Amino acid sequence: MRTPKKSRPNKPYFFVSYSSREPQVNVLIPCLWIAFSKQFEMKLTPSALESGASQLAQITKLIKDCSFAVVVLDGLRPNVVFELGIIHREGIPTILLKEKNARVDIQSLLGTAGTVGNVPELSIDQHLSDIKDLNYLPWTSTDPAGTIAELYREYCKKRIKIRNSPNVEEPPLWQ
Repeated sequence: MRTPKKSRPNKPYFFVSYSSREPQVNVLIPCLWIAFSKQFEMKLTPSALESGASQLAQITKLIKDCSFAVVVLDGLRPNVVFELGIIHREGIPTILLKEKNARVDIQSLLGTAGTVGNVPELSIDQHLSDIKDLNYLPWTSTDPAGTIAELYREYCKKRIKIRNSPNVEEPPLWQ
């Protein structure tokens, strides 16, 4: 017979909306973990989703219950823009990110037909004109330490608006 685990209070979490097709996200996810894992859990899809249940319902609940969200615009994937809309509707404090060299993921929309031609650089003013006044945090996949420091500073700016917002100390890097 299994012994029941001691119940412990749930750690607050942040929700990350991103395109798994963007290779630079493999650098960003560990940066987010380093910046916030002592105080928050990180919820990513699809790993946070339960099989056999509505994906939309689960994502909506994850967003509603999170302390804050991180939205990575890189690739400008429709699912990320849709999740950004839910996050905006719910009034969730958001760290909005765009990698310095981010491009629009044409191939995700057009399949193999999207591999021909010039892939446009992601432009908030042009591609998301309804929210072009939203400020975003530029990040660079070649500078993880700088990205972590910027994430920390951005959290500090938003801390007063974040539910269950513990004091986050800047992670000591390269000491």
